[in-house]
Formats: sequence, structure tokens, C-alpha cells
Amino acid sequence: MKKKNKMNTIMKAGILAIILIITTFTNLTLASPHIINPEEAANYIVNQLSIDKDEVFIYVWGPIDKGVEVLSTKNHIIDTPEKGFITYIDLYPTANLFHPVKYVFLSENTDEFIEIDDKYPPINFDDYQMIDTEIGQVFKSAYNIRAPRIEEKPQLPLKGKSDSRYAVLMNGGYNSGNNHVRYWNDLSNIYITLVDVYGFLDENIIVLCSDGLDPAADQSNGQNSDPDLDGDGDEDIMYSCVLENVDLVFEELVDTLSGGGELFIFTTDHGNSVGDWDSIFNLWNMEELADDHFASLLAEIPATEIICTFEPCFSGGFLDDVVVPPGPIVASSACRHDEYSWAMSNLLYDEYVFYWTAAVKGEDAFGEPADADFNDDGTISMDEAFIYAEAHDEQSEEPQYGDYPEGIGELFTLWPGSQSPDTPSKPEGPDQCTENEDVVFSTSATEPDGEDVFYMFDWGDGNFSDWVGPFAPGETGEATNNWDEIGEYQIKACAKDINGVQSEWSENTTIIIIENSNPENPSISGPKIAATGKELNFKIISSDPDNHNIFYYVIWDDGTYENWDGPYLSGEEVTFNHTYSEGGSFTIKSMVKDEVNGKSGQTSFDIRIIKNRAFTRPFNLRILEIFMKSFSNFLLKIQTII
Repeated sequence: MKKKNKMNTIMKAGILAIILIITTFTNLTLASPHIINPEEAANYIVNQLSIDKDEVFIYVWGPIDKGVEVLSTKNHIIDTPEKGFITYIDLYPTANLFHPVKYVFLSENTDEFIEIDDKYPPINFDDYQMIDTEIGQVFKSAYNIRAPRIEEKPQLPLKGKSDSRYAVLMNGGYNSGNNHVRYWNDLSNIYITLVDVYGFLDENIIVLCSDGLDPAADQSNGQNSDPDLDGDGDEDIMYSCVLENVDLVFEELVDTLSGGGELFIFTTDHGNSVGDWDSIFNLWNMEELADDHFASLLAEIPATEIICTFEPCFSGGFLDDVVVPPGPIVASSACRHDEYSWAMSNLLYDEYVFYWTAAVKGEDAFGEPADADFNDDGTISMDEAFIYAEAHDEQSEEPQYGDYPEGIGELFTLWPGSQSPDTPSKPEGPDQCTENEDVVFSTSATEPDGEDVFYMFDWGDGNFSDWVGPFAPGETGEATNNWDEIGEYQIKACAKDINGVQSEWSENTTIIIIENSNPENPSISGPKIAATGKELNFKIISSDPDNHNIFYYVIWDDGTYENWDGPYLSGEEVTFNHTYSEGGSFTIKSMVKDEVNGKSGQTSFDIRIIKNRAFTRPFNLRILEIFMKSFSNFLLKIQTII
């Protein structure tokens, strides 16, 4: 019995030992690292955050040690509190930057994680491993593609002039991790359209793309951007798309387009908002082109038709800066100033510019026909291209459009336009006037195409006239202006034709604005004594030192008055008629103002009106009239003698 009990005790001890061993092993397993690679880190995070893995881009960096500084291209994200993984999640993978993203730190040894919201990609993108997702596979399968070439190229006449059309095509790309293949495809598609459909000269198409001709890989697929956009064997990309080169290109265009011409500007890749309507385009090496800086570059280009097509996020914020007087300009964007722009679902092209280019080309990048000729005139105007692109754009963006002068987009195409009018003559008008005085200036210009012209005057004080016209070529046009501040002003004029093509500004004319001098006090003459019921004549005269036309205000002292009667010439004697119905003594008062509202002092004139009820018969009244007239003349002679 004792032996049996001893055996039971031994068995129980063994079972207990086994249980303890199993328990210990289990505890060791739970305590051992449970995240061992980037895939596990990504799967754990998307499950914890309830994110649909197949609808986002996921990148993981790690494992990385404690104390590593994690940075986006703009912000400090986190210093890792311990060894672990950083997961970067692009929540809108088909949108262009910049939009919401997440950074998540996950400890290697625990299930704790830290979530940080941002809108910028990692500064060290190359250190991150892309995790397979459904949309990620689409991204990886995207490739550089050229649109079909057009063999039969339609031709339109150049209206007897050399081709002065230029194009600037830009893709900044931001950096190699975010310079997606679709941006190169966007450039290639529009480049082929300009050359094959519209006959642009290769040398007139200026292309700035990512790192330019640097042979290093610059695309997010690990490849280099091919400098040959149209596949003809020569290099079409000319410059890297950095701010210095953007400035250089537009500075050169100022001289190139000094005689007028047409400029087409096309931008793709990323954009950002810096608040309200202020937007930027992203250039290579994370440089930025601000909307107001871009507008200043355009403002320096003289007398040119300008067409702008913008793809980047927030690009609608550029329109309020560039669609401004004097024009002519047409601009459209893929989105508003406060929203993102999007790629097509296949990630081969950007949505808006894909359809915009299809509209002006007549077919899309895959060779499918596109008919945007809504008025059947055989050409695609800029408003037609926008209408077509807007109607076919299915992404979460609202394309924007603007033109100045309003309606000019109905006339603008990518075909060669009309020649600009010749430079107008130096404006003619007075060389001096007073403040607030209306003066007229005139000019004239011929037009090589024989088209009617309009004129605009720059008054030298920051103000411009409206466009006046139309006038026949060479016919004089004029406009009126006044200045409210004393000084010297330079006046110039420009002309435009019926297509909105503008001339150069004319030579300046100088006008000096001086202080206005008030008219002299008026002089009043007339009868001193008269009877009621008789129409009386009073002569009033004044002159103006500036020879302005003048107006008279007359108070008859019987409750009636003349309210600034005129205008009259300076020094012109004016006769006023008045009849009194009541007798008594009256004081007539008068003052004068000139055409710029300078006023004289007041002059008075006394008259006695007699009303005698006894003299009612016509004969007696006639005798009284003769007497009063003789008496008035007598008084005047006495005054003269005195």
C-alpha cells in the first residue's frame, strides 16, 4: 500500500512538472517577438485600424532600432521609442500629392502602436518596402507608354506669317519616390498631340521634366524618364524641372515673344495648398512654384495669347492669379483650389489631362475617337476642350475654367492664330490739365490681317480704360480720363484684334496734372426797378483761369432759382430771364462753378419790384413801364458818373 501511494505521489509530481513545463513554454512563446517582418507589421496594423488593405498603398520600414528619427518630406513624425517597424499608408493612392496619409510605429515585441497623421511621403522612401495590395499591383504594373502617332496630319494656313507658337510642358515629379510614370505619359501624350496634330515645331516645345537629362533613375518604378517623348529618336526633354530653370525659360520667352505670338503651358504632377486660394506646384527635389510667382512670370511676357492647362492638386488656386487683365488668356485646372486631383484607375494617365488632351487631339491616348467639336466648325476651341474633359472626368474633382477677356476661350485654339496689330501710335491729347478734368486721348494702329481693332489706354496711375472699338485698321480711337491727384503721368496705348491678339504698348505721352483754379466771381447787370408781371433780362458773366466751361447758379430771392445752368464758355455773357409776381425788395445772388466742380464766391444784385394796384388799365401800365425804364437808365447814368 505504501509503495502504491508512493507511486501515485511520483505520478502526480510528474504530471505537475509537465504542466509547469508546458506553462513555462507557453509563457515564453507569448513573450517572444511576434512581429518578425514588414508583411506581418503591415497586416497587424491594417487589421487594428480596420483599413481595407487592397484599397491603399502600404510601405514598411524596419525593423529599426530605438531612437531613430522618422521624417516625412516636410515634418518630423516620431523618434522610435523602441525597436520596431514604421508603416506608411497612402489612404488615397490614385490621388496626386498632397493628401492624408498615416505613419504607424509598431513595437517589435509588443502589440502597442502609435498612429501619426500627415500628408507628406517619407523623406527616405527608398528605405521602405512596398507591401502587396490589389491597388499596389495596379501601381506596379503601370508603365511608360506613348500614344499612337498621327500619320495624316491636318494642316491649317498660318495666315502669311512664320509660326510664333511656343509651348512649355512641365512635370516636377517632387522626388523619385513620387514621380509616377503617369506624369511622363501625360507629357508624352500632349507632346505628340502638339507635333502631330497642330504642327508645333520641336524646337518651340520646351520640356522641363523631373531631373532633366540625368541618366539616374527618377521615376517611382525605378526607371529613368526617357528624354524622347514622341519616339522619333531625339531628346525632347530639355531641362530639369527646378525653379531656377522655370525662371530661366520664362525670362527667355520674354525676348522670344517680344513681337507677339502664342504660348501654351501644360503642367502635371503634384500640387499643394498654403491656405485659401494660395497654391503651389511641386518641382523636382521638392522645390515649389507658387501661384503668385508663376503669375509674375506670365505678366512679363508681352502681347501674347496664353493657354494654360493645369493637372496638379489644388491647381484651381492658380486661376485667380493668372486669369487677369490685360489678357488674352485661357486657363483650366483639374480641380478647385481646395481639392486633390486624381489619376485614372489604371494609373497610366491623370484623369483630367487625359480627356483634355483627347479633346484637342481628336482621339485619346489609346486611339479611341474623341469628338469635342460641339459647334462643328472643324476646330477645337479651348472652351470646347474644357467642356469635353469636364464631362468625361469621373474622379472626385471639379475642373475649373477661366478666360480674360470673358468669352475669348471660344476663339482660342492650338492652331496658329492671327497676327497681332501693329504697335499703336503715341497717344495724342493735352499735355496739361487740372485735377478731375476730363480729357480725351486718341491713338490708331494698323492690323496685318485686315481685322478690326480695339484700343486700351494705360493712364499711368494704375488704371486702364476699357477696350474701345471696334475700329477699322488705321482708324483713330479715343478714350476719356481724369486724374484726381496732382502730378505727372505717362500714358500709353495698346491694340488688339477681334481674336484678342494684342500689340505691343505704344510710346508714352506725358500729361501734367495741376491744381484747379476756381472761376472768378460773377458780374450781374440788369434793371434796378421793375414792375410785377414783366419778364426781366439779367446779364451774368464770369471767366475761369483754366478756361474751363462754367455753370451758373442763380437765386431770385422769390423762392425760385436756376440750378447750375450750363455749360457756357469761359467769359461768355449769359442772359437769364425772370418775372416777379410780387412786389418788394429782392436780392439776386449768383455763383459759378467750373466743370471740375471748382466754385467761385457769391455775387449779389438788388432790385425793387413795384406792384401798384391803381395802374390796372393797359394805357396806365404802359406809362408806368416807360417811367420805370427811364428811371432805371437815369440811375445807371448816375452810378456811372459817381
